[in-house]
Amino acid sequence: MVAESSAPRVLGEPTVRMAKSLRLVLLLLPPLLLAGFETLHPQPEPTVQAMLDVATWFAIFHVIQLVLIGLVGLSVLLLADTFGRANTWATRIGLGIFLVFFSAYDTLAGIGTGLAMRKARDLPATQQDGVLAVVQDWPGLGSPFALSILGTAGWVIAVGALALTAYRQRTPRRVWIALGLAALFLLGGHPFPAGTLAFGSFFVAALLVEWTSKRRTARSTLV
Repeated sequence: MVAESSAPRVLGEPTVRMAKSLRLVLLLLPPLLLAGFETLHPQPEPTVQAMLDVATWFAIFHVIQLVLIGLVGLSVLLLADTFGRANTWATRIGLGIFLVFFSAYDTLAGIGTGLAMRKARDLPATQQDGVLAVVQDWPGLGSPFALSILGTAGWVIAVGALALTAYRQRTPRRVWIALGLAALFLLGGHPFPAGTLAFGSFFVAALLVEWTSKRRTARSTLV
């Protein structure tokens, strides 16, 4: 008699126990929201006045993004569970790196920049220039940028491993292609267009997996 644990898993039969409707919402809604939200990412000119004008929205945007990043991490975990890969080192380590370091970068380079420029509104012009000189390096090639590199690498590891798993499990080609694109697009950064393409591709892949699993379930019911 073959042990139950050694039997092959069927795509679309998750092991995480939760209501199907809740699981569907947590799987699909966060990447869809984040993909759309990135189109609103402030991308001001690197001047004092431009940064002062968007300072409040810059901080608020990244606070909201911080929440969505955490929810997208859950979406990745749920999709990995569908493939039977939720407990692998690639999923655990990749997601852990992504959530910790990308969130740290988001807090420093995003929220920190917005709050710093907001405080600079009451400073003399020369001091405002000094504040801008400091915060300009945070999302660029300054030392905080290493946090972005690590966080993005975590995403590439976790989502890229899912693309490889989807390929090996012979899912429809469009599924593993969408996952591969989701992993690669984030290398271009999280603001629009790269971020929208990355999280949008992940949403498409998750939607295709759900659609495929429902079709298989329907067929097995008919048989």
